[in-house]
Amino acid sequence: MLAAQVRRATASTASNRIRVLTTAPVVGLLGRLDSPPPPTAGPEGYPPAKAPNPFVAKDRLAYLNQVPRYRLYCQSTRNNTITTLMTDKYTPLASFTGGSCGFKKVNRSSYEAGYQCAVHMFKHIADLAQTRDFQIDLYFKGFGQGRDAMHRALLTTEGENVRPLVVSITDRTPIKIGGTRAKKMRRL
Repeated sequence: MLAAQVRRATASTASNRIRVLTTAPVVGLLGRLDSPPPPTAGPEGYPPAKAPNPFVAKDRLAYLNQVPRYRLYCQSTRNNTITTLMTDKYTPLASFTGGSCGFKKVNRSSYEAGYQCAVHMFKHIADLAQTRDFQIDLYFKGFGQGRDAMHRALLTTEGENVRPLVVSITDRTPIKIGGTRAKKMRRL
């Protein structure tokens, strides 16, 4: 038959039959009608899933026995640096601030205070790593000097024990777009 001629295809539904008149090949959600069917699994079946499925009974134990991922938060403001270690169930395990590391008043916002917070937290994590098996997700928030101090401390010798445990680093700093009126600028 010629392509210019009217082609007739019949599609059936559950209740009635519909006749379709077209001059071009029919293309739907599944592709062209005259194309070969999609590939199927071979005799060995589909490959196994890479991660255990918690909804399948045999995989449930493997899913529950996975290594927990603890969260290390580093909130760095203009005035202080706060580091908090939490379990995967959001239970706080340790928290260090510029003040708890021995810095007073203006010195809490310094680079050194943030560095000491990081070092204290890394010692605590190293102690926990001897008794438990876990991984760490690191979250940064804010643009203070402690943020850079935590990052640099992680790359130095103080962070050698913690570095293999860190799986991901995420920036959670809120960016204000529009929003409410800002505080007036401080004049000295």
